[in-house]
Parts: sequence; structure tokens; C-alpha cells
Amino acid sequence: MIGALSARHTRYHDWHAGWKLVGLCVFCTVIGFAQWVVAGWTGLILVLGAARLEGGWFLRMILGDLKSAALIAALIAAFQLALGSPMKGLEIAGGLLACIAAAMMMTRTTSPAELLDTVDGWLETLGMNERPRRKLALAVALTLRFVPALSERAQRLTEAHRARSPKRAGWRILPPLAIGALDEADRAAEALRARADLN
Repeated sequence: MIGALSARHTRYHDWHAGWKLVGLCVFCTVIGFAQWVVAGWTGLILVLGAARLEGGWFLRMILGDLKSAALIAALIAAFQLALGSPMKGLEIAGGLLACIAAAMMMTRTTSPAELLDTVDGWLETLGMNERPRRKLALAVALTLRFVPALSERAQRLTEAHRARSPKRAGWRILPPLAIGALDEADRAAEALRARADLN
């Protein structure tokens, strides 16, 4: 999770976390229900265009976050092509990349504390008791923060494998990726327990 939030300030850092979260939900819902092959690709172009407004460095950051997702999208498109539905494959791939790019932009410009407070505030408005709502809010915040962290870890493992072997990484990075994810989760749990003890 460490390093997922961009240390370099952008205009999107100043946007309220609640509006960004609502915007992400609406954006992904619209793309999911749109019966249009290029809906996802149009959404992806819009997201990348918004990233470009902050400069090439921010666009490159989001594109870097999409490397692993692009591989998955390509596999989905190839699978649909083999089934004889190439347009369906393009539709799914575009929607997947657009939603992940939008989620990456949000997590790159929103701290976990902001996400936690936003979700907790919404649940409080709905009348949920403090203890369960804090747990649910924490789960949402951690899930959103782990996505870019796992993407970065997968990218580093792929590059390390490429440097040591001419074979494609493929499934070979899955065991160390899973172990790394468990290790990251264990460190996060220790940090949370330490914080709870201090409070």
C-alpha cells in the first residue's frame, strides 16, 4: 500500500473524496450498462485525457498502473475472439481498462484516511452503529489501496523474471505475488493493531 498515493500534488488531490468515489461508481456503472462497443474505450480516453491535464508524469503513472490490467484485457479479448465474438471482447476489454484507470486515478489522488472518513460518514448517515461501520469503511479503504499496490508488485515481479529468464513470466509470478499479498496484508494488520493499542 505504501507509495500508492502520489506524493506530487495534482488538482485532483483537492477534490473531495466523496465526490470522487461517487463519480467512480457512476462512471463504472454507465460503462457497464452501455450497449456500445466503444463505450469503454471512450471512457478510457477521457480518463487518460484527464490525467494528461496534470502533465506527462501523471499520465505515465496511470499508464504504468494499467500494464497488468492491459495483459488481462488482452487475454479476455483473445478468448472472445476464439469464441467468435471479437466485438464482445473489445467491449469487455475497454470497459475493464476504463474502470481500472479511473480507480487508479482516485487512489493516486486520495489518501486512505479520506476514503475511510467518507465511507464512515455515509454509513453513519444511514444509521449504522459505529463499530460495524468502521470495520466496513476500513475494508473498503484497504481494498481500494491494495489494488495499485498489487499492480505495482506484479509489474516488479514480471520485470525481475524478464531479467533472469527468456521465458514469459505468465503463471510463474502468481506464487510470489500471492505470498507478497499475504505479507502486505500481515504488515497492514500489524500496523492497525499497533495503532489500536496506541489509541
